[in-house]
Amino acid sequence: MNNTVRCLRSVIAALCATLLFVSCFHKEEILEPKPMGYFRLDMPEHKYMQQDTTIPFTFEQSTFSNIAIKKQANGSCWIDVDYPSLNATFKFTYFPIKNADSLRNLIVQEEKMVKFHYQKADDVEYSIIRDPEARVWGQIYDIAGKEVATPFQFWMTDSAHHFLRGTLYFNFTPNNDSLEPVINYLREDAMHLIGTFEWK
Repeated sequence: MNNTVRCLRSVIAALCATLLFVSCFHKEEILEPKPMGYFRLDMPEHKYMQQDTTIPFTFEQSTFSNIAIKKQANGSCWIDVDYPSLNATFKFTYFPIKNADSLRNLIVQEEKMVKFHYQKADDVEYSIIRDPEARVWGQIYDIAGKEVATPFQFWMTDSAHHFLRGTLYFNFTPNNDSLEPVINYLREDAMHLIGTFEWK
């Protein structure tokens, strides 16, 4: 009996010593980089105000944007609708149409500008703008791709006197994967602008 107790005590002591010894050493933790994530962006609620410009059209723009207009001597003008909080700008260029060739050349130029983005684009979706009652026709280009400089472009015309092109730019090198919520938000504003657009 004595030997059994001693043997049991020896085994327990050996186990305790082993556990104590093992607990003093631990496996070194391997640090691995976490997968890239993006900040969550909370967009403000869409609110609009009527913009009656000094040029030949009106539209509703976001209350979170500012507008700047620069008229040119030839009758054309540049319009910036700037979103300071999002560091983004819709750049518009207005051209008076002189004749059918002038309109054709402007539309061809737009197609060339969109094709320029093909090298970085994953996909380009085309949508038609057609509102005979308001005399507004045109085309929208949604350009998908991580490094595409202008993810949204469009042009509109009354086919006789006016032509307007619009392009969304970010005031920094874009990563459109992380900017997707902002692009979608600004696209909604652009669609509202197109839907409320009227020639004077």
